[in-house]
Amino acid sequence: MAERFDYQPKFEKYKEELMELRRHFHRHPELGLQEFETSAFIQEYLGKLGYRFQRVEPTGIIAEHPCQDTAAFAGKKKVVLRAEMDALPIKEQTGLSYASEKDRVMHACGHDGIVATALVLARILAEEGEAFPVRMRFLFEPAEEIGEGAKRMLLAGALDGEPDAFLMFHYAVDQPFGMAVHEGQASAMINGMEIRVHGKSSHWCEADKGIDSIYAASLVVKALHDLNETYKGKGPCLIGTGTIHGGEYSNIITDLVTLRGNIRAAYEEDYLALDERLKEILKEVEAKTGTTVELEYPKPAVLPFANDPGLTRIAEEAGKKVFGDQFLLEGEDQLFLSGDNAYRYFLQTKGLFSVFLAGIPGKVYPLHHPKFQFDEAILPYSLEALYEILAGIGCE
Repeated sequence: MAERFDYQPKFEKYKEELMELRRHFHRHPELGLQEFETSAFIQEYLGKLGYRFQRVEPTGIIAEHPCQDTAAFAGKKKVVLRAEMDALPIKEQTGLSYASEKDRVMHACGHDGIVATALVLARILAEEGEAFPVRMRFLFEPAEEIGEGAKRMLLAGALDGEPDAFLMFHYAVDQPFGMAVHEGQASAMINGMEIRVHGKSSHWCEADKGIDSIYAASLVVKALHDLNETYKGKGPCLIGTGTIHGGEYSNIITDLVTLRGNIRAAYEEDYLALDERLKEILKEVEAKTGTTVELEYPKPAVLPFANDPGLTRIAEEAGKKVFGDQFLLEGEDQLFLSGDNAYRYFLQTKGLFSVFLAGIPGKVYPLHHPKFQFDEAILPYSLEALYEILAGIGCE
């Protein structure tokens, strides 16, 4: 890790606790809406600190600072910070001593580190009590990975009381050490899709009586690949196929192939253009092969969100204080094609999304990879940066 040896984070003393918590959650991952052990652990931890919390069925938690309603907090700005709890259905291959103890379930997106950092931040703010300059609410959100968490939290009152700011953060491995904040738009527009190619079943000895849906599906796959190569839009975008299923017997022409994937675009205009071109491609495949091709988006699109300019300035000041020249203020031309159901929070209040960079040289694997891991040395630095952002909001 390329640490800033000229700067020692004041929260370095919490490093062992941060690592211990993170490793606990990493060993015991739980899928979305099944985070019962994780939720119970968080409630016990916060309860000892005096936090009042509300359960959001089945596993979510809305936690209020112990001094929330004291006279000293009257008039202070209200800030909400989100921490995601869920893991992914992935078989871990890191070989870590604290690897997942649950088969085919893994924290492959850094949520273990997010929860650990949020808990220690909650501890620090509880210890500071009425002296801290903002009124704090923590959201421990379930089911972020399947897009279900935010709407459940909001329905339960996550942003009640008109908070002044919403904060979220992630850990990433793009670089060995640092912090990044986008100026302006900070996420992409994404959606899952399902394409069903209907042919006509027949024995291969009478192939003229069938319509080959596998061949037609291959044309769809190639056309999408070519579209990604040739489409030039305002910003990054793509259509990707993640799974393809069809057929049961090697001597039978199958009548159905199902492709599942996703469409992603930094800008809505590119998303809409790709959607339109996709529908044209499927009609072309129908005409060429005699198949019937159906396109379905099972859920509404995840919308993009943007960082508030004022909060971005506060994050920039905090980031430079903690990370020096390894703080990155990124433009929209550097957007990563990720989306998050957190857009629902941004629709209701101004927000900020920060990314802490913690790649391990020689072990850099992307998010959702079975070997994904990040350098835990980032933890006290990210903790301090979040603390400084909160302090900056309070003093604004």
